[in-house]
Amino acid sequence: MWYPGQCKRKRKSEQEFIGRRAGCGSRHSSPVILVLLALIISGSVSENVRAQDQTNEVFLKAFYPLDEPRFHCVDIPGHRQRVNVERPLSVHTCKEGIWHRDEIFDLSGVADGLLRMPEYDLCLAAEARDTGAKIVLKPCGNSELGKWNYENYRIKLSGHPDMCLTIGPDASELTPGGRRLPSRHTARSLALDNCSDQALERQLWRFEKPQKREGSILPFNE
Repeated sequence: MWYPGQCKRKRKSEQEFIGRRAGCGSRHSSPVILVLLALIISGSVSENVRAQDQTNEVFLKAFYPLDEPRFHCVDIPGHRQRVNVERPLSVHTCKEGIWHRDEIFDLSGVADGLLRMPEYDLCLAAEARDTGAKIVLKPCGNSELGKWNYENYRIKLSGHPDMCLTIGPDASELTPGGRRLPSRHTARSLALDNCSDQALERQLWRFEKPQKREGSILPFNE
């Protein structure tokens, strides 16, 4: 421990002098202290950035439940290590209460026309502007097929506002995991289609933060 007056004692060696400089009224900060302060500040900034990012993390959720009372969310096929960003996207029972990074979107990009999935730093795009075109993940940018407008709860291709992000008309089917697990998750197809009144209930979307809960929501009808 250092006491007042200690600096007046004869310094026995240059090494001892260097070790005590910070405690003897020197105006110069120790390099070690500066490094530690830099690390602390850097860590604090990183935590703030992560917290800010998390406030923008949302599901892209179907507005209506259709045939899944727990609602469907846009989803990448696979789960955790088996997620396959090369495959076309679908909609899947929203993964409330379990790992769901493969369903998370960055809300801050929507105003710029980007439907970005921050876990993979990739954005939704249509394979073509045609009816039935699959929805895939591509590098984010200004591609004509990767820019969207969120308008009156519809998600429209910016360059072709007559084309909407649309859940398929076929009934939901159990996923491979849904056949094995009590959660009984289901999935449906997802594609580009003409914006129409006939498909209205399958073309309306909302951005919603995941629920704060532990464990899957089990089927309501079983």
